[in-house]
Amino acid sequence: MAGEESRKAVMAALVANTAIAVGKLTAGVVTGSGVLLAEGGHSVADATNQVFLLFGINLSDTVADDDHPHGYGKEVFFWSFLAAIFMFVGGAAYSFFEGARTLSGSEFHERGAEELALAFTVLGVAFVFEGASLMIAGRVVMRGARRRGWSSWRYLRESSDMTTKTVFWEDSAATLGLIIAALGLGLSEVWESETPDGVASILIGVILTAVAMMIGLQARSLLLGASAHPDVRAKILTVVAEFDEVDTIVQLLTMQLGTRSVLVTGELQLHNDLSLGESEYVIRSIDAAIAREVPEVSSTFWELHRRPMDTPVATRILE
Repeated sequence: MAGEESRKAVMAALVANTAIAVGKLTAGVVTGSGVLLAEGGHSVADATNQVFLLFGINLSDTVADDDHPHGYGKEVFFWSFLAAIFMFVGGAAYSFFEGARTLSGSEFHERGAEELALAFTVLGVAFVFEGASLMIAGRVVMRGARRRGWSSWRYLRESSDMTTKTVFWEDSAATLGLIIAALGLGLSEVWESETPDGVASILIGVILTAVAMMIGLQARSLLLGASAHPDVRAKILTVVAEFDEVDTIVQLLTMQLGTRSVLVTGELQLHNDLSLGESEYVIRSIDAAIAREVPEVSSTFWELHRRPMDTPVATRILE
């Protein structure tokens, strides 16, 4: 269900950005506005990124195999990281280029009433489309936050749902960029100078750089094997500690395998008087309890210790 919500948010953003890119680039060529061309490049980058995110969603559903026994959940993290890179290269860098090109020019572009009408109409329509896409992504964020019992802001900072977060931040940057573009173009006409237009392009580049860095760093952390969220780890520890047969939780390690997939490995010291069969039953019971209470956990691997000085007996229990 959550994956389907993310897919819908991505599709809405893809349709919106594709249509908007055509309008912005057309208006930019007609009016000679650097900020409109920068916004056009921004929308092209966003539309491309939505394609990347769809790849990630689809590939993450691939069934686990011998080459990837824990599944392909990290495809989402990889394609989100790629989207962050392309946002910088295709969006921010192009905005900086258009800003520098505009500021280095000495002539003011005379724009007629029809050209200005076209430019501001495109910006207005784009704002409506981007706003609608942002609302869809925002609703997905709020539903995800409610499922976790978090605020939306906490979900955006701490959730592993990189697809939804990427769409939300891209749409937020696009909406803010449209406001800046309209102000830059309007001030250029009032002051009869291209300087506001060029400065607006550079500001858009700064915003895109900040968003790309934020998304890229979060995706990088997950790609490098970040542990599960502290709340998830606390739930696992609570479930295991409820079993009287467990003397000590020697060690608990987790890894986020996908948006909703967590790997758990740990070492448990059980009562010394338990037989091997009884120990196996305890482990199966622990796994069943974790599956029930912490559905994010997809795989568990436990190493059992009879007593601190004994040689450990390794037991592997699959979900």
